Parts: sequence; structure tokens; C-alpha cells
Amino acid sequence: MRSPYDIEVLKTKLDCKKLEEIILKKETEIIEKYPPFGDGGTGLGLNSLTSRFNSFNVLKWSGTESLADAIKNGYEQYNLIKDKSIYVKCWANVMRKGQKISPHHHAFGGILPEHYLCGTLIVKTDGSTSSFYDKNKSIKNHNGDMNLFQSHVVHSTNSYVGHSERISINFDIYSQDYLINAVPWEKRDYCFVKL
Repeated sequence: MRSPYDIEVLKTKLDCKKLEEIILKKETEIIEKYPPFGDGGTGLGLNSLTSRFNSFNVLKWSGTESLADAIKNGYEQYNLIKDKSIYVKCWANVMRKGQKISPHHHAFGGILPEHYLCGTLIVKTDGSTSSFYDKNKSIKNHNGDMNLFQSHVVHSTNSYVGHSERISINFDIYSQDYLINAVPWEKRDYCFVKL
């Protein structure tokens, strides 16, 4: 059985350049179309793409099919489970020079990772940022890395010092049982994608 603080880093072969282009194209459109919901405790503010995380799902965008496969594979590898339906809420963070993600978590402890697992795919970074997790674990960010962690784990980044964008795709993976008990019916269709 895993420690509640295990972080698994998977090296993906995803086309991060293509994902970067899709996200940057959608960023302005989403910010203009949807009001902010709150930035999820990230500190990125109400003018960020992150503050619309409840209004879109990256997995519903054309060109993200391989991302869906990578998330499903990551869930199965982390939990040593195969062929189980999962439901994924997936959004993007775009950070610019001087921004960082403040310490936050997605849920309180006690939820098994087979029912609720979180992850981050590093899409674009210049190598100047790291992700930090509970117990002072630091992981250097590299394009294409997928970090998987349990929902109670507090996570953050250091300040981004690059001159372009730092882009990540973030996701919450729910089992069907957890989804039914934790998410109101009206949010399931537009927030989650079944894999």
C-alpha cells in the first residue's frame, strides 16, 4: 500500500508544443466568456484561466485525446487498477513572470487514491520552477512530466522567473462511487469527462 504522501512522476511522450498552442488559443476566449469562480486557493487571481476551472474541461477540446489516454494510464499505474471507469475534471494554469501557485489542496485526508487522485502535467516551463508537496518534497518541473498525488496533499510552486509562460494541465480523477456521492448532478456533465 502506498504512503499517503507518495508522489509519482511519469515521463510522458505527449506533444507539449501542441497542447501549449491549444491552451494559449483558448485562454483569452475562456476568460472573456466565463466569469471567475475563484482561483481554487492558488493565488493566481480572478483574472486567470485558473479562476474559470469550473467552466471548462480541457479533455473536451479537440486535440487532447492523447492527454486523456495518459491520464487514464497514470491513474491505473498509480493505483495498480485496470479497466475501471474514471471521471476527470481537467483545467489549465498559465503563469507569467513573477507568478506562483500558493500552497493549497483539493480535499481533506481519508479519501483513497483509487476514489480521488490529483495530477499535474507540465506542458511548458523553462526549467526555473519546481513543484512542492507535503513533507517538503520538491520536484523540478520538466516539459511532459506528469506528477500524480493524493487529494489531501498540499502543493505549490516557486515564483516563475521566465519571460514566456509556464503552462500546466491539472486534473482531479474521481471513481464513479466518489463522483455520485460528492458532486451535484448538474455539475457532472460539464465539469467531468468519463474515461
